[in-house]
Amino acid sequence: MDIVVFGAMLASAFLHAVWNAWVKSRRDSNAAVAALVIGAGIPNIAVIAGLGWPAAPAWPWIACTVTLSIAALTLLGAAYREGDFAVAFPMIRGLIPVVLVVAAVPLFAEAPTLFGTLGVACVSAGLLLIGWEAARRTRTVTLKGLALIALAAAVTAASVLTDAKGSRLGGNPLVYAATIAFLNGVVMAVLQALRGRRVDRMLVREWPITIFAALVSIVSYQLYIWSLQQAPVALVSAMRETSMLFALLIALVILRERFGLWRWLAVGLMLGGLALMRL
Repeated sequence: MDIVVFGAMLASAFLHAVWNAWVKSRRDSNAAVAALVIGAGIPNIAVIAGLGWPAAPAWPWIACTVTLSIAALTLLGAAYREGDFAVAFPMIRGLIPVVLVVAAVPLFAEAPTLFGTLGVACVSAGLLLIGWEAARRTRTVTLKGLALIALAAAVTAASVLTDAKGSRLGGNPLVYAATIAFLNGVVMAVLQALRGRRVDRMLVREWPITIFAALVSIVSYQLYIWSLQQAPVALVSAMRETSMLFALLIALVILRERFGLWRWLAVGLMLGGLALMRL
């Protein structure tokens, strides 16, 4: 992988971990997620006004991406309600690159290299190990929970594929990412209003997320979409999932959480995966 793309994806993964940690630190995490999605859409209105919309061939894929994103969020919520977040989240994120490695061959003719395949496998194994360790500790896994995890991973992977296709057909990655963020914001605002929430009050109450965390997510997503145009889908996705690695390092250094053997092994696997993907 080119060093510039590699650096861009590391930056995207780090920023992805930052805004996720910020959102999860809020008292009402559901409202924080909604505020972030809506807040990220607002500045992108200026991008669209100045640069226009993506090329016409991208629009069917944009529609698919927005639809799949909402479906993925719904399935994520169901998976988290059925089981522990610490189990479901890393398992879902760990399965996504595996699905993409297989799907990218017929859809994009992107046959992974040996180092690339090993790198993706290491990152996925590290994430799954974190989920397994949490499941062993909490004993909260059910068959229904595993089914929801697998379904959420498949739908999220499908949204990555439509994002990749749409961004490559849309031309300017800045415009494409701005359009997705704007449409996601509109859909999220409508859904919150239909659920009886006062969207304006929610945005004001969660103003640090609406303004600052949303800006962090915008930069992360822009780097991600640009990288999808430069490198194989599976590698870009696996690189983005290393945001969990940054989250673990934040927990270790800033929150002073204690790490056991399994977490250290997971960190080692993900670092090894990064090195292999760079090769």
